[in-house]
Amino acid sequence: MKYTLLLILLVYNFYTKAQIKQAADFGFRHFRLSYEKDTVDILLQSKKGDELKTKPVFLFCQGSLPIPLIITSQYGVVPSFPFDTNVLCENYHLAIIGKPGIPLITDISNLQEDLTYLEESTHWPPLIYLRNDHLGYYVNRNLAVIEFLCNQKFVSTSSLVVSGHSQGARIALEMALASKKITHLIYASGNPCGQIMSMIARARQQEDRYDTTTYVDNDFRLYEAIVADSSRNDTSLGENFKSIYSFSASSIQSFSRIQIPTFICYGSLDIITPFNDYLRAELIRQRKKNFTFRTYVGLNHNYMGLLDDGTNNYDDYNWDLVAQDWLNWLNNNR
Repeated sequence: MKYTLLLILLVYNFYTKAQIKQAADFGFRHFRLSYEKDTVDILLQSKKGDELKTKPVFLFCQGSLPIPLIITSQYGVVPSFPFDTNVLCENYHLAIIGKPGIPLITDISNLQEDLTYLEESTHWPPLIYLRNDHLGYYVNRNLAVIEFLCNQKFVSTSSLVVSGHSQGARIALEMALASKKITHLIYASGNPCGQIMSMIARARQQEDRYDTTTYVDNDFRLYEAIVADSSRNDTSLGENFKSIYSFSASSIQSFSRIQIPTFICYGSLDIITPFNDYLRAELIRQRKKNFTFRTYVGLNHNYMGLLDDGTNNYDDYNWDLVAQDWLNWLNNNR
């Protein structure tokens, strides 16, 4: 009886371990890097059979939310990238980096409706995320990651593409300013005037003629408090001051220092459109020739169309088109 029970326990233990999914089960190579007392998760996706073939890296910097890289559900896996990766994997090893303190693999049942990961006890992201959720951390961490990747035998250093969407676009821009290894920059749906201006633009859309200042004035008052206590990174006041402060400084003048080929794209229905239109006009005034702009007319921040009620039209999803445009631009700017 004792030996039968032991056998059952061994079989159960083996079966349980067999059910634990790894990044490789989803087609990724998983690298872990120690950085500032944090363990950084790096996923690399390559064309099947080309894992050891020498190719340059295409790094995608995702947006602002604490979302796990791999999300499972009863219907399948939520894509780690918003676009069809096959388009880019033909020529590149495609890389993405996890958020600090956020699990690499999680079932959708453990997440909020917007797929964010919050701790049950606090209803906020983990403390390590809150402490590191600012521009300086992401830029320096990502630079350490590309240094690590460039030392891998299967990585070609002939070119290095860094792309970013939304908040990730600002991170990608700052990386390109700091590293000569980066040869191409893709700035997608970023706000060159900073996060606070996105907040104000969104508040303006909520105004009506009978109450024209309340929402915007609240944002300005919040920003005054943030500037007065810009290093605060807890959530006792409902916002991460350090994070908002770090992403709110204008980067308009920084673009004039970029010398590498740069692709800037955004949807015309995005609230950040006027700021990017201004950036485009400014770069024309400066006679900068290394920038390519692409506006997707009738699409929003995530390159989707809108229904009549203003909500997302998920049947009009254009991320794959955007990624194809990136590839076409890269092929024309080698």
